[in-house]
This record gives sequence, structure tokens and C-alpha cells, in this order.
Amino acid sequence: MVIALSAYILINASKANSVAFASLWFLAVLPAYLCALICYVGDPAGDKPSSFYWYVPPLFGALVVVGSVVFLHEGVICIIMLAPIWLCSGYAGAFILRRVRKGRTDAARFHASLLFLPLMCGSLESQIPIPEKQVTLTRSIVIHATPAQIWPYAVANAHISPDEGQWNIAQSIVGIPRPRATTISGHGVGVVRKAYWGDHINFEERITQWQPGQRLGWAFAFSNSSLQDYTDTHISPDGQFLKIDTGDYTLTPLNDGTTKLTLRTNYIAKTHVNLYAQMWGEILLGDIESNILTIIKQRAEATKAGL
Repeated sequence: MVIALSAYILINASKANSVAFASLWFLAVLPAYLCALICYVGDPAGDKPSSFYWYVPPLFGALVVVGSVVFLHEGVICIIMLAPIWLCSGYAGAFILRRVRKGRTDAARFHASLLFLPLMCGSLESQIPIPEKQVTLTRSIVIHATPAQIWPYAVANAHISPDEGQWNIAQSIVGIPRPRATTISGHGVGVVRKAYWGDHINFEERITQWQPGQRLGWAFAFSNSSLQDYTDTHISPDGQFLKIDTGDYTLTPLNDGTTKLTLRTNYIAKTHVNLYAQMWGEILLGDIESNILTIIKQRAEATKAGL
């Protein structure tokens, strides 16, 4: 626990703490090392059954989660994203240790490796350039209404109630606030649209494309830290390892009189674990997109039905 807390404090105190928390060292090497160390101390003679090694990672993970929530006040998004990879890495560390100990010949060298492995891995990774990956996340929905009937709800939505939209993992389980309203000042390219989520979150979308009934595009502008403050402190929408950049709606009329509404969000991932981050982006950001599309669908179809 001392080692884990020391690593956390050092990362949090560094200027690049967000990048460090999204590093391969923190996500994979540190939990593997800590579980291996626990198994090494808990099984000094190396003669305990494999069941002991199976129990250590989930118990350690549970302690980390409880400690993170109670003492460090970590956000649920970080915990959910970290838990699976920490568990897998913990198992790798525990069973690699068990295998290595059975065949080791130099005890002193083995002891030293347990002490210096995390520092060495962290130092090596810090020298590797961080790749940037452009990602486009897309969701679509078919609406029984014309583009002209849908357009006003793609542009703005006032007084969105909590029961509008759909059930999803990101907002129904993880607890990311749901949209409360979207307002716009004027019409056309250059105007600013404001989005409000829950009771505290707000950000701007500066309109870059305006084709009524066809396409609406915008660039995100996070002028305050409300999204980060009320979701997860380590996940900034315009930070060191993530930049949510632009978005757009496309309205496509279909032959049966319905309309396909497509929402795209473009973001840049800047970590050594971009593939893993992108997977969670598909789940969490994808859920948010699907929920927004459902709200527009419900409102447009209700308008068409005269409700």
C-alpha cells in the first residue's frame, strides 16, 4: 500500500499527471508488480497452492477501488476503466512471479528486480514519444419524420427532462450527467451553441457548418472545467491525453419517408494505450451520442404526430 500510494502521489504531483495515469506503466506494469510483490511476501517459501495466487489480484483490486473512492475521491469513470486492465495485469504479475520463483537461481538479483522494475519501466516509457490518433465516433438513428421536422431539434433543445432518451451504461450506471438543455444564440456559421448537462456541466459548441435540413457542424470549446470537475478529474475533454475536437449532424432522407440522422464526434487520443482508450470511448461516448439521437427522435416524432 505504501508503494501504491507513493506512486499515486508522485504521479499526481507531476506536471504530466494525466499522461502518467494513462501510461502503459501505470495501467499494466504497476498492478502486475504490486500483485507479484504481495504474492512474494505472502508466500515466502513459494509452496502455497495456485488458489492463493488466484485470490490476490481481485482482493487487491477491491482494496484499490475502495481506497480510491473513500480516501482519494477518484471518479467512477477512471475506476471502471482501470479495473479490467488492473485485474488482468495483476493475474499476469502473480503467475509470472510464481513461475519465475520456481526456476530462479540468483535470489539477490531476483529481489533487486522486484524493487527496481517499476522505476525502470516508468523511466523507459517516459522516453517514448506519445502517439496521437485521430478517432471518429459515429452513431445513427432512423426517425419517422422529415429533415425539416428534425432540424429544429438537431439545432437546440430546451428543458430536457431526465426521463427523455434511453437507458445506457454511461449515464444510467456510470452516472455521467444527462443533457438538460441545448441553447443557441442566432443562426448560421459563427454562432455559439451552449450545452448543459445535469446541474453543473456546461460547454460551448461553435457552429462551423450550417445547412438547414442537411448538415450542422461545430467545434467544441471547453471554456471551464465543469465537465472534468463533475465526471472525473483525470479525464479532461481538452487535456494532455484527450482532445474532443469537432462534431456534426448529417440528415439523410430515405425512400420510405423517414430520415437517417447521423452524429459524429471527432477526438484525438494521445496516450501509449490509444487502442484501450478508444474501446472505452466507443462505450461511454457512444452511449452519450445514442442518447442524444434518441432524444431528437422522440421529440421530432412527437411533433410529427401532433403531440
